[in-house]
Amino acid sequence: MRDEAGHAIGVAAGYSWAGIAELKLMWVEESYRGRGHAKALLNAFVAGAAARGARRVWVSTHDFQAPGLYEKAGFERMAEFTGWPEGHSNIILCKTMAPR
Repeated sequence: MRDEAGHAIGVAAGYSWAGIAELKLMWVEESYRGRGHAKALLNAFVAGAAARGARRVWVSTHDFQAPGLYEKAGFERMAEFTGWPEGHSNIILCKTMAPR
């Protein structure tokens, strides 16, 4: 994602393989947060994965990052690992797409 001047303000990166996709990285420039850019990036990643035939999209996030963003987008908590990192939790979420 780029701003009007062409500067990178956000990215969603991952892969698709064997009917699944995994979102490995999503980042939005701090000054652009809170404007719906993360939701737009997530929606684009999910749509791209579905177009490549993925039936599920997996993501790992931490409790201090954005689990609520994923849950609002239809992701379901599949596992939570406390103490990863210490004092926090690593949360694994999955979104299952409707068959095409």
